[in-house]
Amino acid sequence: MADLFDRLFPSGEEPSDKIPVHAFRAAMGDYAAGYTTRSEIISYWSLDSEAQTDLDVLLAEINASTPLEKAFFLLQLHDVMMIAEQGAKYTTKAAFRDRLGL
Repeated sequence: MADLFDRLFPSGEEPSDKIPVHAFRAAMGDYAAGYTTRSEIISYWSLDSEAQTDLDVLLAEINASTPLEKAFFLLQLHDVMMIAEQGAKYTTKAAFRDRLGL
C-alpha cells in the first residue's frame, strides 16, 4: 500500500501507479468547485485506504474554507506539489504537510 504522497512523489524509478500532479491538482480544484466527488477522485486513481486517509486531510482543508481560502489553499497546493515533484524541497510527507499547514 502506498500513501498519497508516495503516489504523487515516488522516490526512485517512477511506478506505473504514479498520480500526475497536474491532474491531481485539477481534481482538487474540480472538487472545491463542486463538480467532482471524493468517490470519483478515489476511483480516478484507485486509491487504497491509506491514500484515502491522506486525501481526506486535503479535502477537509478545502471543505472548512471560505471561497477565498479555498482558492489560496489550492494555489499553495499547486506550488508545493510543483516544487516537491522536482525534488527541490518538501520531499518528505512531513515537510509537505507542514508547508500546507496540515
